[in-house]
Amino acid sequence: MKCQNFLHKHCLSCDLLSHDYLSSIKIKEQQLAHLFPGHIDKMKASIICDRGTEGSRNKAKLAVALSQGEIEFGFYDQRMQFKKLEDCPLHAPVINAILCMLKTQLTIHKITPYDLLLKKGELKYLLITYSESTNELLLRFVLRSTESLYRLKKLTLDLVALNPVVKVVTANIQPIHQAILEGDEEIVLTENDCIAHQFDQYLLFQGPRSFFQTNSTMALQLYRQLQKELSTLSIHSFLDLYCGVGAFSFFAEKYCSQVMGIEISAAAIAYANKAREINGSADIHFSVMDVEVFLRNQQTNRFDAIMVNPPRRGLNDSIITHLMRLAPTYLFYSSCNVETLHRDILHLETQYQLQSLQIFDMFPFVSHFETLAVLSTKV
Repeated sequence: MKCQNFLHKHCLSCDLLSHDYLSSIKIKEQQLAHLFPGHIDKMKASIICDRGTEGSRNKAKLAVALSQGEIEFGFYDQRMQFKKLEDCPLHAPVINAILCMLKTQLTIHKITPYDLLLKKGELKYLLITYSESTNELLLRFVLRSTESLYRLKKLTLDLVALNPVVKVVTANIQPIHQAILEGDEEIVLTENDCIAHQFDQYLLFQGPRSFFQTNSTMALQLYRQLQKELSTLSIHSFLDLYCGVGAFSFFAEKYCSQVMGIEISAAAIAYANKAREINGSADIHFSVMDVEVFLRNQQTNRFDAIMVNPPRRGLNDSIITHLMRLAPTYLFYSSCNVETLHRDILHLETQYQLQSLQIFDMFPFVSHFETLAVLSTKV
């Protein structure tokens, strides 16, 4: 992939871009093998971006600044210097294309970028998510205050009229003068509050604060692989921890007669239940609860298989202890942080044996990658 921003050292976020794509995959495989030297034989073939890497990201997180009277989108480097970046080749083309229209609309409606030095202005960040399967955009404007909210509402009406791809627009209020991406208050400015994603026969919904994988093509391959693993096993009950909007749960339903998803975000569970109704998934039950609290309360329930898809920090000792107490026959662990995955599997290996490890290249040309680990109880 050719990127002028990388070649001119303007943006070095893609730390593996000096290698060709297949070489970057080899580096990731070597990293996984280094952490699991005794399980190299358990490493399955990596799932890579066979459709190409350009346009593979469905998300963009862009800082906003004013340069010589012009609005620009980009990022702040380690020295907190703003750098323009409006043509990232990894972003879905729709994301890059809408930036010009947004500049015009922000100027017309007099919504000024926030100035870090002067501590003035309103718009701090622009967060964009695109669903390729339904051609829908979700735009989140991170504002310093509600001062420009009325103007942003008018901008939203114009933007939706000009570009029907824009499905959801929100204002996120982040008043603190710190490098914090978003605040706690989210104001939906459109009739719709979520966009839809089609994954095989399942429709999933994503709201402004819902977690969703950054690469839809790789995400689908990950969900399909879980389903493939389940198809070879005799599993009746399946527990999906950190279930988000329910993707793993829906793909598990085909081979499991009882599926339960647990997630601390009430908004995510609301979207999961909406998808449950539309997909006709009567055998799935979603609940809003902290994972650790839920596990602590499970005294009599038993599950044949448990899926965990935690944040980058991984699992804590208490959660691992509860998982081993519940003693499911199979554990599936999806992780975007191979370091914490390795740490947690070392703990789990007192009771479980590793069956397989597989890389899913969710983040092309970046050192991070998604890994699916399958474990079973020791015999």
